[in-house]
Amino acid sequence: MKTIPAIFVFSLAILLIACGKDKFETKPRLEIKDYSTKELFPGETLRIRLNYFDKEGDLNGGLAYAIRQRLNVLPLGLGDNDKVDTFPNPNNPTALPDFPPKDNGELTFQLDWASLIESAPSNDPNVIKNDTVIFRFVVTDRAGNTSDTINTDRIVLHN
Repeated sequence: MKTIPAIFVFSLAILLIACGKDKFETKPRLEIKDYSTKELFPGETLRIRLNYFDKEGDLNGGLAYAIRQRLNVLPLGLGDNDKVDTFPNPNNPTALPDFPPKDNGELTFQLDWASLIESAPSNDPNVIKNDTVIFRFVVTDRAGNTSDTINTDRIVLHN
């Protein structure tokens, strides 16, 4: 009969240890908090707020990337593919600003419409200027730990 209470106490101890496990990891983690819009029109600005979690709190001064994935079926047209698809440019990475060390916080990704779409008119009916994109985000802390990549919902860029 004493076996049942011992198993119960042992199970309860394991449950408490598992529930008390730290939710923060050495590897940074990102979550999308919200979007300013999912349909961007000329003159507007896209803002995506991200929550970050990092056990050591050393994301300040780390690196953050946003990668645009275009979902158009038809090509954008000549001269329209010169837009950079990784922000910042992967050949010239930019560090996150130096802010007080925190194990969680918020980052804001912001780009205006003109940075995302080519606005020159086209006479070719097979060339579309509207675009649908997904952004992929990843961060690296100062120690070199890189987060998993997270994807946004589809964002429509109207011309």
